[in-house]
Amino acid sequence: MALHPPTPPAAIVVAGGRSSRFGSDKLLAELHGRTLLEGTLAAVSGCNPVVLVSATSAALASAVVRVSEYPRWCGPAAAIGAGVAALPSDVRETLIVAADLARPEAAIAALLALDTGVLADADGHPQWLLARAPAAALRDRLAELEAAGGTAGLPARAIVGELGLRHVAATADAIADIDLPEDLDRMKELHS
Repeated sequence: MALHPPTPPAAIVVAGGRSSRFGSDKLLAELHGRTLLEGTLAAVSGCNPVVLVSATSAALASAVVRVSEYPRWCGPAAAIGAGVAALPSDVRETLIVAADLARPEAAIAALLALDTGVLADADGHPQWLLARAPAAALRDRLAELEAAGGTAGLPARAIVGELGLRHVAATADAIADIDLPEDLDRMKELHS
């Protein structure tokens, strides 16, 4: 009897922020010879489908589904909601991934090693935009939030934090993100 490889999870890449602390579109900042967005999309390329929640005008691989939260700039919970809405109904598992990761391949490897869960830092603080969750649970939680007034202005924790996912300690590399130009400079120095 032939064994079938496991179905890869979907990936929702959350890239909807204004980059106000960075000073320019940080997703177009280069690290390791590619933009932060390119690095993240490459890291999730084995997922199916890949949904990018962003208004970026960057060129994307044809396999990437691009959507935007509505109204624009209304926060990470709305972005996750837009991503989930773009998933086919037969998707069973979903990675939720921030697009501004310094080492996205480390984050994706950590998420793929889990059945479900949220990556956490060394102090146990969950990183809500680094999670693996059942798509049905995400849909149910989003329905609850819509019935209570919607997702606009809510943090990712309002969705992911209510799913009962375990928090899994991850390496600093797996959860490092780029918020400020100094973060980018530091990562360039560390990995040069």
